[in-house]
Amino acid sequence: MLLKNKNRVVSRIDILENVWEVDFDMGTNVIDVYINYLRKKIEIKGMPKIIKTVIGMGYIIKDEI
Repeated sequence: MLLKNKNRVVSRIDILENVWEVDFDMGTNVIDVYINYLRKKIEIKGMPKIIKTVIGMGYIIKDEI
């Protein structure tokens, strides 16, 4: 979903509803946990982060200029 929406902030609600088809629960951190798992699989230590957190909004993968 993040790659399909490259250069656009994707909210936690959008991820929950479109990936897991679950209504959003404000008390859950499931998205944060899975983003962390994904980062560990695809990111290399010392290199720029691929998935960036936009505080209070969600996550983004963007083209670097």
